[in-house]
Amino acid sequence: MATLLSLLIGVLALLVVGQLIRISIIDGPALRKELAEQRIQIRPVPATRGNLYSADGQLLVTSMPLYALYWDAAVVDDVRFNAHAANAADTLARVLGQRTAGAWFSYLRKAHRDGKRYVLLGREVRFTAMETTTKLVLFKGAGHEGGMIIEETPKRVRAFDNLAARTLGYDRADAREGLEGQFSETLRGKDGSRVMQHLGRNMWKPIENTYAVEPHDGRDLVTTLDVRMQDIADKALRKKLDETQAEYGTVILVEAATGKIRALVNLGKLEGDSGYSETVNYAVWAATEPGSTFKVASLLAGLEEGVVDTAQWVQTGDGRLDLFPGRAAPITDSKKGGHGNITVGHALEVSSNIGMVKALFPHFSKHPEDFADRLYQFGLGERTGIELPGESKPRIPKPGDKTWYGNVTLSRMFYGYNVLVTPLQTAMFYNALANGGKLLKPMVVEEIRDRGTVVERFAPTVVHPSICAQESRAVMHQLLVRAVRQGTGRKFVYTDSLSIAGKTGTNRVEYRDADAGGYHYQVSFAGYFPAENPQYTCVVLLYKPKMAEPSGGALAGPVFQEIALAVNKLSPAPYRVAEAAAEAGMAEAAGRRMKKTDALVERAARRARSGMLPDVVGLPGHRALALLENAGCRVRVRGAGRVKKQSIPGGTPLRSVRGTVELVLG
Repeated sequence: MATLLSLLIGVLALLVVGQLIRISIIDGPALRKELAEQRIQIRPVPATRGNLYSADGQLLVTSMPLYALYWDAAVVDDVRFNAHAANAADTLARVLGQRTAGAWFSYLRKAHRDGKRYVLLGREVRFTAMETTTKLVLFKGAGHEGGMIIEETPKRVRAFDNLAARTLGYDRADAREGLEGQFSETLRGKDGSRVMQHLGRNMWKPIENTYAVEPHDGRDLVTTLDVRMQDIADKALRKKLDETQAEYGTVILVEAATGKIRALVNLGKLEGDSGYSETVNYAVWAATEPGSTFKVASLLAGLEEGVVDTAQWVQTGDGRLDLFPGRAAPITDSKKGGHGNITVGHALEVSSNIGMVKALFPHFSKHPEDFADRLYQFGLGERTGIELPGESKPRIPKPGDKTWYGNVTLSRMFYGYNVLVTPLQTAMFYNALANGGKLLKPMVVEEIRDRGTVVERFAPTVVHPSICAQESRAVMHQLLVRAVRQGTGRKFVYTDSLSIAGKTGTNRVEYRDADAGGYHYQVSFAGYFPAENPQYTCVVLLYKPKMAEPSGGALAGPVFQEIALAVNKLSPAPYRVAEAAAEAGMAEAAGRRMKKTDALVERAARRARSGMLPDVVGLPGHRALALLENAGCRVRVRGAGRVKKQSIPGGTPLRSVRGTVELVLG
């Protein structure tokens, strides 16, 4: 038994020795190479994401460079540490805060004594603080000398906070929205790489300060948004939402001749919110029954078919029409007692449901497919194709569809029920009427730039050169002007100082509210201005305002009027001036001005690096903001354009700057 046991032990020993020989001699080189490759790798370095700009030259979204600072304490010898640790602790206490100088010294000493390889000094450190820290003698030199490890962590910042936030959107790992999501690949750029050493726990330290492959920063987007117009629309809508406590509201402002979206406001209130914010892109996504703004398309369809004349008379009676007794609810007008005997044109002006049905039903009840075809001709049956995610497809029922219930469905369609369209789709239809019948694709991006150079410029896209005959369009234009001057828009939209053409809309949504015992409503106004030479098309919509008797004229109309008056008073927009300058051969002068601005920014940046607050008067607002933020200052901006005044004068030591630096732009 003892002999057998000895034999087994001997065999096992031989096997162990054999394995050791195989690992150390035969497989050893390959295993050591694999281990080295695991510890030292070429790792990706993210590119800086591109900026978003407004059409009037304002910075909308940028990436603020922030830095995470770590220290490899194991590479610093005792002589260097003993000579310079105290001074480093004093500076860290002043620049990074978090600890007193004594606490910083103890923190550094313990890390050095224990040979820690990845000691956190600070997260989200601004540029000036990072630069000051890395220049300390304790940390200075290449990574293997001072042990400083720098990781750039850019943070996405909106220059105007919540303004147009849903249109600008975001690009996250779990979701993409707005322009940030739609143009993600363009904005992202191409990552670079550098050689890094693995320190364990998913921590990597750059071995060299240079890149193996230089990252190529993302390209910039120049949007069609005008900050001034966006701000005007946002304030006007927000004020009315606060007054009515509607569930949400949206405003779309379109440049008539080009289809460029100059303002796109989406304000909603989520459960528990005290105020309104940009949460959902209702203009693009929310397909609802449009109500009376749709009557314009219905009457235009009749004109195009040649089956109705706006001068013909229709009897609307006492405001109640039981067209399908026992099958459907009666059709009613909002005016008590009805409108009596009126012309078809006047029926549109006063928004008579019965008038529309009486004028259109005799023909289209026999040829319902003709009505649907006309609506598709007007562009109301398809998505607009806007380059923002989430656009809903409209619903225009046709005979044979699941939602088609014969003439009951048809009669409701005439005044904007049993159809679904988004506010944007309504806006582009009205915009076609404003610009001579031309149906355009809405634009949200004008240019793509790479380091200041235009690499792609987008032109207006014509979807249909003419949605209707010019005679039909001219008739509808006159009716829309009269609807404001003497119809449902008279009291709340008409103004002597600006001619406006448009149509009110008031319709029930979700029908009976069990809690309130009444109805929910959607109110809207769609139109364009100035009526005689349309420059802009605008749609205003409020969903579920908490009012006893809401109407499109009383609620959406004043918002439209306020926006129209304010936009009409604006001086020629900077983008128009820029286009004229290019056409006149003034691009070279613009380039010289840009170089001069760059020189001023660099001089101010040097001042900040020297520890002094720079003088940013005369600089573009977005560049001054980034410069002061990187210098560690809290900044508040008022106005738009270049800096006219700064509250704390340039030359003040940065360490003595207290409070917020206020910049006044103009």
